[in-house]
Amino acid sequence: MQKLPKIKDFKAPDDYFNDLPDAVMDRINIPRSSNWMKYAAASAILVVSLAVWQFNIQDSQFETLAMDEEVNFYIESQYWTAEDVLSMVDNPEEILDQIIEEEMMYEVDVVDDNDQYWY
Repeated sequence: MQKLPKIKDFKAPDDYFNDLPDAVMDRINIPRSSNWMKYAAASAILVVSLAVWQFNIQDSQFETLAMDEEVNFYIESQYWTAEDVLSMVDNPEEILDQIIEEEMMYEVDVVDDNDQYWY
């Protein structure tokens, strides 16, 4: 060991470790205000939620149309009678009124303008 050269002891400058955290923080450039990131994230969440909502609405409309077609199939194939359909409805009077109204519209369309002076 005597052949190895003597190394001087390393000595830190005065108050080096006290000032070290401040010196490190000064060298790091962290953007303090990132408000645009908050707004971008909020708008992205809004766009995604609107897209999901629209998709669910379109999906439920498709199910309603499919159900209407299925009901029409059962009625046309005479698997269900008119009484069966009316018994499944909460308010059968409302459906009967709607059917009568639709039939009245067709009867009014058939009447000719010259026929109104029949007397």
